[in-house]
Amino acid sequence: MTFEREERVAFARILSDLIEADFIIEENEIMAFDKVKDEKDFNITMSILSEAKTKTLAEAVNILQALRDEEKKTCIIKKLYEMALSDGNCVSLEALLTIAVKYALEGRGEVFSIPYRNHSIDNMTVLYIENEDNTEVDDYICSHYRAISNEFRLAGFNFVYIPRIADDYKQIKGEYLYKVIKYMMPTLEEHKVETIQKDLCSMTTSKFTHELLFKKMGINVLKSKPAFLFKIGESLVADKDGMIDMEHNTYSNFLLVHINKMRKSTNGTIPNTVLNHIVNLMDSYRSLISGKLMIENLPLSNKFRYYSFHRSLFDLVVYGKKPGNYKLVINLKNCKKPVVLRPFDVETENMVEYDKELVIKLYPQEHALYILMVYLSLSGENIDWTDYPSMDNNRKLILEKYNLIYKQLGKGNRATEYRDKTHVSHIKKALKAHSSVVSNIDLFIPDKVLLERKHFYNVPIPPNLVYVLEGPKGKEREVKMVDSEFWKSHFCDDKK
Repeated sequence: MTFEREERVAFARILSDLIEADFIIEENEIMAFDKVKDEKDFNITMSILSEAKTKTLAEAVNILQALRDEEKKTCIIKKLYEMALSDGNCVSLEALLTIAVKYALEGRGEVFSIPYRNHSIDNMTVLYIENEDNTEVDDYICSHYRAISNEFRLAGFNFVYIPRIADDYKQIKGEYLYKVIKYMMPTLEEHKVETIQKDLCSMTTSKFTHELLFKKMGINVLKSKPAFLFKIGESLVADKDGMIDMEHNTYSNFLLVHINKMRKSTNGTIPNTVLNHIVNLMDSYRSLISGKLMIENLPLSNKFRYYSFHRSLFDLVVYGKKPGNYKLVINLKNCKKPVVLRPFDVETENMVEYDKELVIKLYPQEHALYILMVYLSLSGENIDWTDYPSMDNNRKLILEKYNLIYKQLGKGNRATEYRDKTHVSHIKKALKAHSSVVSNIDLFIPDKVLLERKHFYNVPIPPNLVYVLEGPKGKEREVKMVDSEFWKSHFCDDKK
């Protein structure tokens, strides 16, 4: 069988994560990788490996999940098992990654990758999540908590059932917990301290899933049925501009495993289907592990615990900001802030300044390049980034449009070239700096695409999220870029 290029890229990403899972790259692992990559079916070149490092684990798994050829999926799982055991020592995160890919390709799980933030969750943590309260599964988890927790613990996992964590906070005397929160955030107003204290003590699984897991961490499991969410590790993902230095961003990876539907027996009782499901999963995991399993016993205490998941929950409630949807606003008359992000659901017409706007900090040439990228993406052209022997007519036209913007932001200056990889890298970094606040930040980040053997940069932003400020100073108003007379008259080719 022969794998397509996209499939080989995805497989190379997973192999790369497997090799780096234990933070030690063994000689046997590299030798095993060389053997796999040179196989006729895969033929993983350095170009494919380089592209693979720009994918997240979730993107790679999603590509392979879409395969219709079950034989290909079986082959990938088999090769992963061989790689995991290639050095004779399969550690916990290697085994967990292998199980995650196997479950995803077999339709029994789903992989998520999110940008790593300070309020992260420890590896080897298992969360019970659901979107409703008082479900049958929740009742079962509650009544069988000790058996479920022990089953996970014996395999080296820390099982988290949110109501139990909330109970731990309830056991702390009110004044003691209040003083701890105030100590951690001295400038916090009294009513906000009380709100945080209440949130910690009344947290439910559904509230955690909605308010923290989705809104603050960005893991969209809102349509999920009751499930277990495993933290399976981190990945370094390279920037997509193709720069030699390959800037990296850290992503946290999770495996979502749906809990089998519980069916009542003829006598009305619920069998141990959930516990059996966990036992089978843990047996599959343990069958891969070659070393000793580390079992952690945390002491029971009514003191404030700032470690393990207690710390994760506290940081999410206290420090985590809820990302919101933003729009892009361009103002060519403001050289200091020509590009800003503003909350989309806030009316700002006739407002010159807005205290919640996020400034995209760039140099004039970088601002000009980004604004041009946005405009050309909206017009369906995209910005040509292909290497030509000499500047052709299309590149010359793009350069003219670039200079129309740059001369307004750069005090009348002109440039002889609009293509600059360093500028693209700075643009991406400036946008990603707001990823913890802007839930739709991916829509604003330019991405390099290949179309008909030509390279382009595209910003995947919809027209309703791009506005420009027009009108006399002090009375500017937001106008959709696609409706702007300025852009129509200065940038449309038939108007030039």
